Amino acid sequence: MFFNPSVMRKTFFPLFAFVLLITVTGCVHHKQLLSYQENLSGVGQVPITKLPDIKIQPNDVLSIKVFSSDMELAAPFNLTPAQQSESFLNVESMQLSGYLVSQEGSIDFPGLGRLNMDGLSISGAKEMLIEKLKQHLQDPVINMRLLNFKVTVSGEVRNPGSFQVINERISVLDALALAGDLTDYADRTDVLLVREKNGVRSLNHLNLQSAAFFQSDYYFLLQNDLLYVKPIKAKSGTVQDQTLKVAPIISALATLGAVLIALFRN
Repeated sequence: MFFNPSVMRKTFFPLFAFVLLITVTGCVHHKQLLSYQENLSGVGQVPITKLPDIKIQPNDVLSIKVFSSDMELAAPFNLTPAQQSESFLNVESMQLSGYLVSQEGSIDFPGLGRLNMDGLSISGAKEMLIEKLKQHLQDPVINMRLLNFKVTVSGEVRNPGSFQVINERISVLDALALAGDLTDYADRTDVLLVREKNGVRSLNHLNLQSAAFFQSDYYFLLQNDLLYVKPIKAKSGTVQDQTLKVAPIISALATLGAVLIALFRN
């Protein structure tokens, strides 16, 4: 059978270029792996002015401990003994022993009755309680904590899940670190933040590669926030799957190349 070297050459090289293009476009570029791509040196030292605005809302669980110089008088204002250390309790038991904020935004407090907590900050709620307790106790002290502060991270992270937050200040970067950080296929230019506040659910898109992100209202997270990290287009499967898809084509081209070389030599 007669092989025309010119025809074979015209067939071989376009096919080889096509396979090479697929291989290159399937790779993740270095810039796509950078979380902070913009030059942040020009930003300088910027004061932190947009701290998280944590407000008590329905379905929150509060731990409230009342202390006074006379603890016997303070005992009726505590659901559990105030001396009990929370370090020996797990999150579930702490929540069961806490105050559940109703759908109307109130709690039933021993000795004081129903108190409206909706929309108050933790510090504001403490001040309100102290003023009411001054009628019954001398120099009352309040220890209050939000027990159900959690954030959820899903998508292109190494350890997706929901994470309990002990304090009330956690940033997007902290949450991603808790989830094991971003994978190589994470889209760092479009991270979705789902937030429910005042009965309204909002969808917010964050660009981690932008310097403006560090000064945005969404740098710090609120309770029950959800982060979803989208994959980049390069991920049509895992790295191993991409290799398996390209390997048979490369093998066939190598065989074809060997045949062409043998023909050209003859």
